[in-house]
Amino acid sequence: TSNTQRYLEMAAIFSGIHLKLKNSRTPWPDKLKLARFAWISTQCLLPNKEQVLFDWTSHALTGFYSKKVDVPSEVVEGLWTYLDDILHSRKLHNVLSQGKTISLRLTLAQIINDRILDCSSGFKSVSFHTILSCCHGILTSPVLSVTYTAKYELLVELLSRLCGLSSMQLRQQKSEEPLSLKVFEVLHLVLSTYLTVQKQQANSNRVFSQVTAHLLHPLLLLRHLLNTRVWTEKDDIKIRQHLSKEIRSKVDAVLQSALFIPDHLLSYKEEVLPSEDKAGAKKSHAGKGLQGPVNMILLKLNVQGTNKEEEALFYAVKSNSLTLLFKFALDSFCKGGENNQVVFHLMAKLITALGFTDELDIDEKFSALNWGIALLALENLLNSCLAGDIYNVAADRIQHGEVQLNFYRKLARLLFNNAQMGIPAWYRCLRALLALNHHILEPDLDELLSAVWVDADNMEVRVKKAREALVSAVLQTYAKLRQLPKLIEELLDVVCRPAADELRPPLLPETIQKALSQCLLDNPPSQNLEICWLILKKMQCYLLPHIQDEASDLALKVFSLSLLLYAVLFSFKTLDNSTPVPIVKKTQNLMMEMLKVVEDLLKQNLVTEGPWMEKVQEVIFLLIHTWVEVDTLFQIHCSKYTLPAASQSGTLVDKALTLRDMDSPLSKLLQNLLALHKLKVHLLKPSTETSGASEMQKMAQFILKRQKLSMMLDANQIWDFQFCTVNDNTYMAAHWFLVTSNLPLIAPYLGPNDTSVFAECMLKSLLQSLDASGSNLENTGISVSLISRQLLESPVLCELPEIFSAVIKSIIKAFFGQLGSSHVQLVSPSFFRPCVEMVEVEDEETNMKRLKAIGQEMLDSVKMSSSIPLSKTQVDRLQQLLKVTSVLNGNAMSSKDYSELFLTLFTLTSCVQFDESIDNSASIGLLKELFNVMASLLVVKNSQMILKVVHGSNVLEATMTSLFSRSSKGLFKGLDGLIWLAFLQSVQDFIQSLIQLIIDRKSSMCLNLEKFTSFMVESKLTAGVLAVDAGDLCSLQLHLVTLSTLCKEMITSLGKNKHLDQTLTRLLEKATSVMEPAIQAMLMRKGSRQIQSFSVEMVTVMIRSELARASISENDGQEKISHMAFYQSFCQQILKELSPAPRPLDFLVSSIHYLSAFYMAAEKTKVKGFEELHIKILQSIHALLSGTWLSLSDVKELEGPVKELLNQLVSSCSQEQFHLLLLMLREGLVPAKIEGGHCTFVIKESSKIPSLTRALTLPSLETLTVLLRQGEAKISNPHHVIVVLGALQFVPLDSHSMEDYHAAFEAIHEALFATIHCYPQVMLKASPSFLICFYRLVSSVMHEGRQRGDSDRASEKDKECLLKCAMLVERMYTHIANAAEDFTVLSSFIVAQYVSELQRVTLQPEIKAHLTEGIYCILDHCVEQDIKFLNTTLQMGVKEVFNELYNSYTHYHKSQRQGEEKYTV
Repeated sequence: TSNTQRYLEMAAIFSGIHLKLKNSRTPWPDKLKLARFAWISTQCLLPNKEQVLFDWTSHALTGFYSKKVDVPSEVVEGLWTYLDDILHSRKLHNVLSQGKTISLRLTLAQIINDRILDCSSGFKSVSFHTILSCCHGILTSPVLSVTYTAKYELLVELLSRLCGLSSMQLRQQKSEEPLSLKVFEVLHLVLSTYLTVQKQQANSNRVFSQVTAHLLHPLLLLRHLLNTRVWTEKDDIKIRQHLSKEIRSKVDAVLQSALFIPDHLLSYKEEVLPSEDKAGAKKSHAGKGLQGPVNMILLKLNVQGTNKEEEALFYAVKSNSLTLLFKFALDSFCKGGENNQVVFHLMAKLITALGFTDELDIDEKFSALNWGIALLALENLLNSCLAGDIYNVAADRIQHGEVQLNFYRKLARLLFNNAQMGIPAWYRCLRALLALNHHILEPDLDELLSAVWVDADNMEVRVKKAREALVSAVLQTYAKLRQLPKLIEELLDVVCRPAADELRPPLLPETIQKALSQCLLDNPPSQNLEICWLILKKMQCYLLPHIQDEASDLALKVFSLSLLLYAVLFSFKTLDNSTPVPIVKKTQNLMMEMLKVVEDLLKQNLVTEGPWMEKVQEVIFLLIHTWVEVDTLFQIHCSKYTLPAASQSGTLVDKALTLRDMDSPLSKLLQNLLALHKLKVHLLKPSTETSGASEMQKMAQFILKRQKLSMMLDANQIWDFQFCTVNDNTYMAAHWFLVTSNLPLIAPYLGPNDTSVFAECMLKSLLQSLDASGSNLENTGISVSLISRQLLESPVLCELPEIFSAVIKSIIKAFFGQLGSSHVQLVSPSFFRPCVEMVEVEDEETNMKRLKAIGQEMLDSVKMSSSIPLSKTQVDRLQQLLKVTSVLNGNAMSSKDYSELFLTLFTLTSCVQFDESIDNSASIGLLKELFNVMASLLVVKNSQMILKVVHGSNVLEATMTSLFSRSSKGLFKGLDGLIWLAFLQSVQDFIQSLIQLIIDRKSSMCLNLEKFTSFMVESKLTAGVLAVDAGDLCSLQLHLVTLSTLCKEMITSLGKNKHLDQTLTRLLEKATSVMEPAIQAMLMRKGSRQIQSFSVEMVTVMIRSELARASISENDGQEKISHMAFYQSFCQQILKELSPAPRPLDFLVSSIHYLSAFYMAAEKTKVKGFEELHIKILQSIHALLSGTWLSLSDVKELEGPVKELLNQLVSSCSQEQFHLLLLMLREGLVPAKIEGGHCTFVIKESSKIPSLTRALTLPSLETLTVLLRQGEAKISNPHHVIVVLGALQFVPLDSHSMEDYHAAFEAIHEALFATIHCYPQVMLKASPSFLICFYRLVSSVMHEGRQRGDSDRASEKDKECLLKCAMLVERMYTHIANAAEDFTVLSSFIVAQYVSELQRVTLQPEIKAHLTEGIYCILDHCVEQDIKFLNTTLQMGVKEVFNELYNSYTHYHKSQRQGEEKYTV
């Protein structure tokens, strides 16, 4: 009864909800609470509750926004939130999915639109994101979105207002407020919805009108802002990378499908075509289409801004949009070459819309600030025209009265009349017009050449690039037309016009000269000669007669023409014996005429005072250089080429070389080139004529100009290889290039002073390049420093011994120059004098005495602790010198240079003292580089020379004395661990190289090694290192690294000589005796993992030393290893460290090496617990390799040491121990390891050893197959399945035993079957790898199943195994056929492989029967196209085999299968 009463009360409450919601007396907050309660309550029994609540919400919001109802602002906010909650609720989704219809009022949609408009105007009354969320909820529901989709104009309005809102946010680039992701998500949704609705509209005219009226400008503005926005990190990545692209794409789709569809073509024709072209279209289309669609579009694009900033923005939108709209028109109307005229006239209208009149003049409203944007738009329109191929020159002339040509000419005039030479797009527009038709620009060719070539004045990089590209295009165009002489003639006229030539740019910059050279190379020789005549005649007739006129700048014009003539002549294909005689004669006449010009210039005695003297000199030298070089080349290659004045060449050169006191850098360079020419001519003469050695030496010195080299200033100035750019700044680079590129010709004739100056200049420039931090590398030109660097690294320098020696002497001089003469004099008096004065040694004996004296002085200075102080600047300079020295080729050095350089470096290493202000890391860096360079010098062919100068043991002792001294002074304290280890490595490399040298050269080897070992073990200095209680860790490590290096080198020398072995074993014992206490002393200090790794390496060397000593002493029965207890305790600690937890890789590598060495020692001494040691090592390695932190690169680095250790363990293990190893391997083959590549690694590695196939490879493969059969539950990554297929290719199939062959064959087959059966989704990608593996099976079974002779017949058992393999192949063919969708494309490939292999062998009948049945299953899936493909591509012999197979397939298998299919039906 109580329950019934409660239900009645609740029913009464719920039945009154509707009334309360309508009641004006109910407070709005209560109404909102009731509405929420009614929606969420399952016991509310209102009829059609969802629709009622939607209507109430819509009514409430409509009342508020129409100002009919007064609703509190917080309630309005609540109403929107309530609506949003309903729209995104699971309950509404369930109701709609049950088929129930709910509708939204149009007034609510209109309210949403209005609120978006408010927001775009900057007015936000309620939570804006809530309104957008409501909009999103409506449009994502197919039922509710009908509110918008059924009312097309409402959706257009929504899209327009959202575009405005998005554009407002994008325009606020400087605002700190980020873009709203919600806005762009909803915009993207609305665009998608609208695009669908637009495509469904039956009336295309209505769509066009709606889009142009309401959407065109908002969409284009939005697109422009998205394209031009400078995206920052504060912008949401989803907007930046995804939504912006998607929105632009959908905007393009909306505009193209609305404005440019085939239905509108007639309307466009009617508007744009002239009256004579559209007579037929007008009558049929009257009253049906659009009226003036182009004007409608352009009208909407011409939006006026409220201020200058907005005006500029709207013009940019219009300009960019015109290009976009034209591309749409091209795509829609211009397919297959149709409607070219329509599209052209449309383009003409769009071009005029940029701000031009119909006659292509500037519109009075056009702003000059818009030229950059207008030209970019024009460039894009012209390029689209080119790409669309709408200009057919012949059709335009014949059918349309050259309407297009006339338009383009007007456009060209517009560009010339309003030249914008500071804008790259201006040049690109002209280039596009040139590409359309060269006749467009030809009437203005002189103006074109003047504006973009001869008189161009803007040198900004982008402008220069565009300008040179246009000039190159003009040259290429006229070269293709075979009208290059016409172009050059026009160019000459432009050059010779009166102008301020000193303001003109160089006529032939690098890019243009390359283009001209390429054009001339492909040009007919007769035309090239014509061009040369044109240039020469222009010079003779118009310029040279008045060249001395002081008021004239004709010298500059002559110089430009001379450069042009030079470029043309040097771009010729040279005359040879195959050149036609008329061409040779014309060339001779040209050369004679050119010679007259040169002689006239020389006779006029033009080298006088005057404003143009320098340029006249340059002209003379350039013409002489051009003439003599070309004349010589023609004489060498063409026997038919003869000049009456052939002897004039030498006379001309001599006259030019007599001219002196020239200020022009180019004249000097050309004079050097003429001197080089004279030198080459002398070298070409027979040996009987080359008596003028002094003359050649004079020429070489003239070219080098050592006085000028010594005054070189900036070595980093760039030169671009062009004569026209040679000036005071670039001269040195040009001169240095000339000298170095011809160094093999010049060097033999240079004296000692010349080579010395050359070397100093080279070193100076190299050091300057290091100061410049490689700034030259980004430039395409060359500089002195860049040339020097290339020369230093090239083999050319090594082939010039005098120059190379001078460079080394210069480096030595620079080293000591940094130290100061007084300090060097104290350390080595014998060294200083020749380094400064470069005195040559008279004979070898005197030189050796001097070198020995230097070596002894060096050793004495170390003993006396002599020092040379260094500042920070000196350290930096020495570092730079070392960088240069490290590049030198030590094998090319003379013995004297080598010894001096090595002793110099060693003096620096031993005697320099660093200032306290210098950071320790900088000091160590210098010492490290010194040791590295010395180590590299000790491995060259002259290295034995140093042992003749000074004893090796003395060098080693001096090195260690110096290092221990530096360590005691605290130089190595506080260093970063990595820096210290790198330094230790450099010291170790040097000591190792020197000890190797002592051993290899057998230079008093025993004496030197014994002396140095005694020093390291017994000297007071080393005793002090070991006795330090406080613990100088650096000294200990230096001591240990030296002893370990000594031991390793002595170990490699054992076994060569019994007497030597006795000495070395004694020395090894002495060395290892002090290593243990040193290592223990080092371990007592708490150090990093790097110190632990270092300690392990040292103990490993100790063990190997004792093992080596023990192996030599075996005959004496002295196999005892002294420090076994120490080694054993060390081993126990290492075994603890080898765990799955992360460890430094260098520590792991050194630990594994240690275990290999210790296991050998334990085996040799039969240590107690040897069996347990084997197991412990295996377990530790297993634990280490099971660590999940190991990457593939880590495993590869561990591979070598682990292999070495396993070889050690397996070589002498028992059967039980080997079984344990295999069990651990099997345990490690878990899915995680397979995915990490461990299993495939085992298969690949074990397959290299045939004996492991049955023992390891096949068990691993079977384990892998078991895991494959468990599917994605075990192996989830599809890529790992492909990796498995790759591993199958390594399993050997070439066993001598048929039983082993069958086992391997079956294992591969089962793995393939597991793959195709359990991973069908992977097969689409993996099918090539799968088929490669399967093809191995097919080819191997064919090879084994071939018919054999009587002597080679297989046993019955082998035949049975082979038959089983053939049956497996047949079975796999059927599996492949069943998975045909994954192999459809590859069916013909499978058949081709089969018949290619079948053609090579004759199969046993029973084998062939199974294989044939299998391949028939594949042929079932080959369509007619596949059969045609096979017949076309297969070779003749293979094609016959295929035809035979296909005939039998058609006759037997196919007919039988078709019969079975009919029976089944």
